[in-house]
Amino acid sequence: MTADRLQRALVDNEGLRARLEEAEDTLRAIRNGDVDAIVVGRDIYTLDTANAADNKLRRAVLSQMEDAVLAFDDGGHLIFMNAAAERQYGQSASALLGRGHDELYREVWPDEALRESCRRELLDTGSYRARLLHVKRNGEALHVECTVSRLRGAQGEPMGRLCVIRDVSARLAAEQTLMVASLALARREREFATLVENSPDIFARIDRELRHVYVSPVVQRHLGITPSTMLGKTFGELGLPAALCAQWNGALKEVFATGRLVRLNYAMNSAAQGERFFNARLMPEFGDDGSVESVLVIASDVTEQAQIDAAFHESQARLQFTLDSARIGEWELDIASDTARTSLRHDRCFGYDEPVGQWGSRVMLSHVHPADRERIAALFQTSEATQQDLHFEARVLWPDGSLHWIEAHGVFYGIEGDARSSSRRLLGIVADITDRKLAEAALHDNDRRKDEFLATLAHELRNPLAPIRNALEIMQRSPGPVAQAHARDVIERQLGQMVHLVDDLLDVSRISQGKLELRRTRVDLAEVLKTAVETSRPLVDAGRHQLRVQLPPAGELCVDGDTTRLCQIVANLLNNAAKYTPEGGSIELGAWREEGRTDPENGEAVISVQDSGVGLSHDMLPRVFDMFAQVDRSVARAQGGLGIGLALVKQLVEMHGGTVEAHSEGVGSGCRFVVRLPLVAARLPAALATATPPPRVPAEATPAAAPGVLRVLVVDDNVDSAESLAEVLEMSGHQVRVAHDGPAALAVAGEFRPQAIVLDIGLPGLSGHEVAKRIRGEDWGRAIHLVALSGWGQAEDRKRSREAGFDAHFVKPVDLDELEAVLRRASERATAG
Repeated sequence: MTADRLQRALVDNEGLRARLEEAEDTLRAIRNGDVDAIVVGRDIYTLDTANAADNKLRRAVLSQMEDAVLAFDDGGHLIFMNAAAERQYGQSASALLGRGHDELYREVWPDEALRESCRRELLDTGSYRARLLHVKRNGEALHVECTVSRLRGAQGEPMGRLCVIRDVSARLAAEQTLMVASLALARREREFATLVENSPDIFARIDRELRHVYVSPVVQRHLGITPSTMLGKTFGELGLPAALCAQWNGALKEVFATGRLVRLNYAMNSAAQGERFFNARLMPEFGDDGSVESVLVIASDVTEQAQIDAAFHESQARLQFTLDSARIGEWELDIASDTARTSLRHDRCFGYDEPVGQWGSRVMLSHVHPADRERIAALFQTSEATQQDLHFEARVLWPDGSLHWIEAHGVFYGIEGDARSSSRRLLGIVADITDRKLAEAALHDNDRRKDEFLATLAHELRNPLAPIRNALEIMQRSPGPVAQAHARDVIERQLGQMVHLVDDLLDVSRISQGKLELRRTRVDLAEVLKTAVETSRPLVDAGRHQLRVQLPPAGELCVDGDTTRLCQIVANLLNNAAKYTPEGGSIELGAWREEGRTDPENGEAVISVQDSGVGLSHDMLPRVFDMFAQVDRSVARAQGGLGIGLALVKQLVEMHGGTVEAHSEGVGSGCRFVVRLPLVAARLPAALATATPPPRVPAEATPAAAPGVLRVLVVDDNVDSAESLAEVLEMSGHQVRVAHDGPAALAVAGEFRPQAIVLDIGLPGLSGHEVAKRIRGEDWGRAIHLVALSGWGQAEDRKRSREAGFDAHFVKPVDLDELEAVLRRASERATAG
């Protein structure tokens, strides 16, 4: 950095310091109590150290402050934002009131220790001050200085927190500029001293009397004279030829007189090296009064300057290229001979730790993956024929067989205008981009999983809405108390399902944010298992499963844990078993003590849930506890759920210091989940007790339907949804039968011979698509009006329904008027036929 540029930077920094001091005065006023509160509409919120003041003055101070001022209530919601904050974060207060600070910025603390210290300071003293990064929604990062204070209402009650945020990015940048400049000056001084002492050039300083006051040691090598011999003497006193003395004295006097640099070329003879040619630069050194007080002379031996210049330019070009292409391999290909000169980093892009002797385009192509080889060869040929730059990405196989990605660039150079010149070269670079490609693939996969999860969430939320809508229709059409009570029961059950779904989502979110806290007590696992069985009993009974429970004696297995969360763990495992076990299957729940791996004295509790369900493939086992692991799987779509139940189980178990494992012999062989939890001091287990589950109350038979417009078969594995829709259709005069899985739908359809079937897509046993295809394959099924009913409503889902033979596709919850219209058209078609 030059002296002028440094001076300008200092001046600019002084201006910045002045502005920052003004802003600091404003901030100090807030701290000292001169600004007591912030105004939100007509409400006034005071600080811990503030006294009541005029509301109008507060509004004026807050609106005119250069610092951003934000206020949040106890829930973390924005309740005030001044104009400076709107400018600083590029968003309006009206659009953000009531939202969290993450809508404005993301905090990046230097370290967690500082963050925790500030949190404690806020609790203890009511305020803290810290420097950190705010990353805005557009990705821009701000260095900020935050002063956070407790916010209190008009009566002094705690209301939230006040944040005064100063953007110190410019100040830090200025300080960084000064620091860089200072370091640069110090470095240059060191470099100058090193340069002078070790440079092949002769450095000398000459005063106004034309006497030497400094001479570098290298002069002895060039002239055979020691520096000490030259100090205090003029060129004449040193015995230089008269002509050379006159040349030197004239040049020196010109510098002193004009204050401008003067160049001097001269020749000298030495006994050691003979005649040598030098180029000297005479530079003025100015005193405080602006006059030239000395001349700095740098004399260079230029005898071999031409050769040095040529070598230097080539070397600098290669150096610059290498610096610009840091961490990138370089190569140079001779087109005529197909031989290449490469760097070690180039060879490492192809899996070699040591340089490879022979390279060329053919050798490179032999490393390219066979699927990409023809394309890359064509690019080489096109580039050579057209003299255009070469650029490609390709997969390469390393010697160890692993697959990697490279990106290569190349440009031609040679004799201009002669495309056939034998001196043509292709100069290029190559980089290993495997990590980037893996990251891109991960991003694509995450994006796909996100879309699939949102679609699944929509499906799961629609499923309970269908029976709720049907129940409301029943309540409107049938004022009878029995129908009203049944409809209310349906709504209550389905709302409970939706609440459970939302609770699971919230629990996962709390755990991922570290906000879920366990309320630990001494918990008897026998009671936990009983409660979990009661929670899961409706789902188990709906699947007509046989549930066998082995409970330990009361007080035998005790753990330090959260009773609610432990019940949630076991209930989720039972629900998972019930959902993925075909109707009429078996589920076993048991618990016992085993010798602990880390605490042999107390041991550990083992909870096992085993089912006779669909099982897991070997490739799915390692991922069964991953979030949304079931998304986009046909079995998952049939059984429902977001794929978060097992993920939640794993997180809750680990929060209790335990482990959970999944075991399966493969698809169709069922699953076994084993939870291990550390026990607290307890007696050794006695004989295990067997808890016989209460007998399942069979569902009431559907009353015989009065003759109606059509014979309709309703198929849905959600019993409430199927029964309520059937009841609505019966009220419209249709004769209705109900089935709850794919095989049952085929059996009932073959016997009932319906004229229309309202068929859910996600069914156990056989999917709705498979049921539709089989019905269309029967002579009696070709004229049936098939209506698809699903929580999946994307274009691809509707296309699959058409291909399976459906006449219409409705998304849950179905619009009953539209369904009635479809059935009327089916009735008209049946009557006409």
